[in-house]
Amino acid sequence: CALAAAGAGEARFDVSPTIPRSGVEARATATVAPDPPCGPQPPHPSNASFDVAMMLMGSVAFIMALIYVLHYHDDDIRAYSWDTVSSSICMFLGVLMGMSWSQCFVFFVVGPPKIAGGVKTIVCGFVATIGWYVLLQVTLAVVSGVVGGKRQVPLNRTILDLKCFAVLLGTINAASNLSLWGLVQTEVPHNFGGVAGVVLACLLSTGLLFIAGGAVRTCIAKFDDDKEDEYEKLWQRFTEETEDGALCLTLAHLCVQATRMCITGVLPLPGGQVPPGLSPTQSHVWWLLLGGCIYATAIPIIDLTLRVGFLSRFKAVLRKTAGFSAAFCFLYAITWAMASRTKVSSPPGMMVLALIVTLVGFAAIYLLDFLADLSCTGETVDTEIKALVGPVSVFIGFGWKQAFVGAILTIDARETLMPAPVQTLACTVVLVLVVVPAWRLYILPVVMSETLKVEERRAKSKGAALPATYSILGGGLTPDSSPKGDLAKENADLLQRNAELEASIQGIRQELSELKQTAALVK
Repeated sequence: CALAAAGAGEARFDVSPTIPRSGVEARATATVAPDPPCGPQPPHPSNASFDVAMMLMGSVAFIMALIYVLHYHDDDIRAYSWDTVSSSICMFLGVLMGMSWSQCFVFFVVGPPKIAGGVKTIVCGFVATIGWYVLLQVTLAVVSGVVGGKRQVPLNRTILDLKCFAVLLGTINAASNLSLWGLVQTEVPHNFGGVAGVVLACLLSTGLLFIAGGAVRTCIAKFDDDKEDEYEKLWQRFTEETEDGALCLTLAHLCVQATRMCITGVLPLPGGQVPPGLSPTQSHVWWLLLGGCIYATAIPIIDLTLRVGFLSRFKAVLRKTAGFSAAFCFLYAITWAMASRTKVSSPPGMMVLALIVTLVGFAAIYLLDFLADLSCTGETVDTEIKALVGPVSVFIGFGWKQAFVGAILTIDARETLMPAPVQTLACTVVLVLVVVPAWRLYILPVVMSETLKVEERRAKSKGAALPATYSILGGGLTPDSSPKGDLAKENADLLQRNAELEASIQGIRQELSELKQTAALVK
């Protein structure tokens, strides 16, 4: 480096006429050039290189932070974290699967939506939705053992399998409903009466479908002995919860679509995307955040005002719809706020959005748990605060759903091996095959265990015994049914084994007696 600098840094003389001074006719002014940097210089990093570098650093930090919250010392935080991760995985996988399947089904039956038209696409989407609903009923009936004979597995494993298929198929059904009714909403007059009428129509029609499905399930459950056994009750309970979740997601999407239209004056696209030509302003962001706060405030109001017993299921649907609507409002508000500073539609922008949404979601969980643990809050207030934790999974899950949708669309735009809807469905199926087994085997059992610990701790803090029945993972496992059922089976096996051992010992004694007699005769 020194030699290079010496060779390159030779003095350059600039001789210019000047006034003679001390016999000198000319003056040499030496200017030394700056030293060049040592070694080869790397080229300026491209945008792709910068994005990959940032994703590497961010992914390591995200994974480590996730490990911290999943092993947090507070039981409530740990249970909320596991449940949020589990629900978020199901949310974005189910929505991806439902939307990609609906697009593929419509593509092959009636053609691309631009060619087929709105009416044919809606009819085709309705058929797909009914198909997913029937598949949900049949699958849960088979898994629970109501159809095809009782399964020779422990009850807790049956509950895990029910939870797995119920959540995934329920989210897929919700995504199919969401696409269908979102398209219906774009076909009606774009005013508040039209879009709000679609919300009411969705509630009435889907509610009637669920009532009919419940009547069919009751007939099947009571067909053999005119009463419902434990497995048939599990089938009913999981199916009702799955139906309610799918309905609430659809209603929340339609309500937020109407809210966004009231704020911006333009109805969003059926999937919730911003229409072309619309650029949400900072004022729109603040109004949408206010709308999310209003929806969140509606949760305790609904819980405290609707106390009629026969409206319990309708009350649960309203509370969950309000929570999901708040989650959607906060998600779109953050998306709009980021859109003014970065390109959110690109995969790096969507990845950053998903990470920010996850950070905000877990921060909200910490805050809600802190408020619930305060001594000044009573049991009623604690219950209402903890009800706000559920929508956080929707908030995080749809954030990651957008990131994966952007990734799949980018792959489809670069590599076209088959029609776009088919290729999107193929990528989604590969993702489901990779993620779902790991989620079922290693995440769902931990969620059950953490929730059980929280329930036991709460019962102990109140100085009361565990309730006769309570829900684990959204319902289904009762402490007085599963353990007793398993213990009864184990006791029966032990008694049978004991009888076999006693018979063997008796036979050995008889043989020893015969041997002694033979030995006495030989002597």
